[in-house]
Amino acid sequence: MVVAVFVACKKNSDKKPDNNSRTVRYEITGAFSGPTLMVSYTTATGGTANDPVASLPWTKEITYATNVAAAIVAISGNGGVAGQKVTIVVKRGGSQVGVPIDAVADASGSFSKSAPAIVF
Repeated sequence: MVVAVFVACKKNSDKKPDNNSRTVRYEITGAFSGPTLMVSYTTATGGTANDPVASLPWTKEITYATNVAAAIVAISGNGGVAGQKVTIVVKRGGSQVGVPIDAVADASGSFSKSAPAIVF
């Protein structure tokens, strides 16, 4: 019986937590020297916002309304130097979702990249 209790405890601790959180944090880091750096994201009520980014790092934490089915973030830059990189990290309920997404400026110094959608 003691062995069964230890096995059951281990089994429960191996499970990933059920993440039903509607709070999402977007973190964007890196170096980009271009004059245009924009972040587009789903707002708390399900609309879309397009915010200019004055400097990195940039963060935004949003708690989504129950009627919002999914959320996304995208970043674009223009006028930078080829090879400059920014990274998007998405966290839900404090835990990172997926892998960081890198956006690298092309030969013209531009990029556009989005992270996978978070589905609630």
